[in-house]
Amino acid sequence: MISTIRQKAVSLISDSNAVLLPEDCYTNMRYPKILPLMRFKVDQYSVPKFGHVMIMHTTTKMGMELVTMSFMPNECIDLPYLLIDAMSMKKKRCVFVEYYGCGLGSFADETLKYVYDKYCSLPDYDEKENWYIKERMPYSLIKTGDSESLIRMASDSIEAYLGSVAKTKIIPEYHDKLKAFRERMIVEGNPSSKTLEMLLKKDGARTFMETVIMPLKEN
Repeated sequence: MISTIRQKAVSLISDSNAVLLPEDCYTNMRYPKILPLMRFKVDQYSVPKFGHVMIMHTTTKMGMELVTMSFMPNECIDLPYLLIDAMSMKKKRCVFVEYYGCGLGSFADETLKYVYDKYCSLPDYDEKENWYIKERMPYSLIKTGDSESLIRMASDSIEAYLGSVAKTKIIPEYHDKLKAFRERMIVEGNPSSKTLEMLLKKDGARTFMETVIMPLKEN
């Protein structure tokens, strides 16, 4: 399931004329470095008129497989920040499609709401309470269920989101809203916090968030 979601995401991103960025020190990571239990493959893309996309594919010796995709509208266009997490382990599967308005509150797109209506009947995934849950846009999808439905949900969400880019406008003040939200994700915690701090230590995890997951251009 995870590899299929990743492949479909790469295809949709490529259709948006994205440019795959050169490999760097984050492209291939492992933990621990000797006899690794976890391996991380990180790809980064620059998407014209949108911003930055990161895809991190994680495989583990324990049989868990994950993919995290961060869609950062750092061209300051009027789109919410999109974070997609998918996980598979034995019979357990889930996909999170999380939209964050980051406090701007002006975006309205029936396309994203249409995708929500299409998949909202899938079983909800029971997640632990956290601060960022209350910050999500109402058409976010936190679901479990069969692999095929979750793959379609993730793919349709990415397609609808990237398809909305052409309908947006630049709002310069969005930069500060995104920066403030990123700081909360670093300081108050995010779904990847523990893993990143284990892998890169605290300061390294902050750098990774600021330069790979949620990079911003200087104002």
